[in-house]
Amino acid sequence: MPDFLKKGSNYNFDFLDAKECLNYLTDNEVNELLSYKTDIEFEPGETIIKRGLAVNNILYLNDGLVKLEIINDGKPCTVGLVDSHSFIGIICCFAFENFDFTATALEKTNVSFIKKTVFEKFIKSNGDFALNLIKHMSGISNGLFHRLTTLSQKNIDGALSIILLDFARIYNSDKFSIPMVRKDLANMLGYSKESVINTLSKFNKENIINVSDRKIEILDKNKLEQISKLG
Repeated sequence: MPDFLKKGSNYNFDFLDAKECLNYLTDNEVNELLSYKTDIEFEPGETIIKRGLAVNNILYLNDGLVKLEIINDGKPCTVGLVDSHSFIGIICCFAFENFDFTATALEKTNVSFIKKTVFEKFIKSNGDFALNLIKHMSGISNGLFHRLTTLSQKNIDGALSIILLDFARIYNSDKFSIPMVRKDLANMLGYSKESVINTLSKFNKENIINVSDRKIEILDKNKLEQISKLG
């Protein structure tokens, strides 16, 4: 049984933000979900969802890190990262017949594919589950709007600081390896690759971080947090 369906008291699923809505599934619904679920592992760089693919499944990220991209004016644009114990692109899954984004594994990743028809059945028959799923999706949408707005208002120093702090949170450590090349990092921030390289170098010289290729060590977290707010 995968981590996100291990039962505790009151079905305390290990779902982080996603778990609350699933706490309202009944025993029979849990068993039905399990019977319509397939787990697939992806290597770094593998495509999990290709834009245009039919939305036949709801995807849950058991373990790993995923990048979401949309096409904007003919160019790929990274809209966010999805880490372990989260749905992948849940806010889009019920709006269109086909996925409007691409999801790519940034590291070794395990994903549960759950039949969309099963979720739709639960939504129709279980009002508490439906309400909590709506709350979950609304929270994601609100966070995404604030995230994109905040990044758009930051200079390169501030935007890069936010992303570095995000990785520290995701990996629960001030030492980590960025799972993407500088070009992809720049695409996520909306700046040029040269701007990202120069800013990383500046942070390194100022002893805010220590940079070695993709390896990052945050040396002055307080300073980085200050830059993320004021930059």
